[in-house]
Amino acid sequence: MFDGHYDLLTYIYMNKENISEVREHCNKIFNENITGGIFNLFYMSEQEMYDELGIEAKDINIIENLKVVKSIINKKNLIPNNIKYTFGIEGLDYLKRIGDMEELYKLGVRSVNPVWNNHNKFGTGVRPIKIINKEKGLTKLGKKLIKKLIKLGIAIDVSHADEETFWDIIEECEKLTKGHEHIGLKKSGKTSYLYNRKIKPKIFASHSNCKAICDVPRNLTDKQIKAIANLGGIIGIVSVKDFCSKDSNANFEEQYIKHILHIKDILKNVDNIALATDDMTYYKIEPEYYQNMNIFNQASVSGSITELLQENDFSKKEIKQIKYENYNRFFG
Repeated sequence: MFDGHYDLLTYIYMNKENISEVREHCNKIFNENITGGIFNLFYMSEQEMYDELGIEAKDINIIENLKVVKSIINKKNLIPNNIKYTFGIEGLDYLKRIGDMEELYKLGVRSVNPVWNNHNKFGTGVRPIKIINKEKGLTKLGKKLIKKLIKLGIAIDVSHADEETFWDIIEECEKLTKGHEHIGLKKSGKTSYLYNRKIKPKIFASHSNCKAICDVPRNLTDKQIKAIANLGGIIGIVSVKDFCSKDSNANFEEQYIKHILHIKDILKNVDNIALATDDMTYYKIEPEYYQNMNIFNQASVSGSITELLQENDFSKKEIKQIKYENYNRFFG
């Protein structure tokens, strides 16, 4: 399967002094289970980065962190040549300049979450806002960022964004899709405007489920799901138990498939449905929790989901679409 959200790059960076462990882990997950994916570096507050990942504030630098990880991957051959993957950045709190996205693009970044759960200079995430009178949604700088991402052809991941930020992102994407956005070109002291219809926004939710089934902030309303689909985007159904059901005693496999069936029902096809693990078993903090966080672990996820889809009467074509073809098309 193509894993729509896996923080492999953060795992490698955390363990860059212990490459033997990393190699063993990569050999395990790429052994006929994960055939591709979006592999992320993710960023939280400075305190969380230190407490949970052991990364000190002085070492937080998106471009340099990615260069380190990419060098390790290449030198140690950690990702086999047959794996189809792209790099992602989850949370742009530490992006110094919007222009730095060009350097990240050159390094292979094709997916970006403008915000993680918290709130940054670009927009607001799903965590409650503690600052009185702080506005939600994209900031002015956030709107400039979205335009930059669209023009570079980087996919915009709306997982973790709150609803206000989500709809602001959709609005910016629709402006360009409808030809309302222009690019200013200076010529002979005058400004002329050229509609750029060749650039198509890429919008998706890499690891979010359905609020209609499990009403938590990280999941999507039916209206949001339809908005993503209308732009040709993808919803990656994630196997994190907390996003599948609020009932700790639930049959989580049954709940997981309900999210896929729900999207198929409201969209009338599976063209916009994909998969994600957000597997975080590598976490050193609260290991027992993270070992049991997912319904499917990466060692068995591909076969387990195939069986589940077959049991629920998905055709061979639909299963291929959901497991990898939709993402191959999206990033192709």
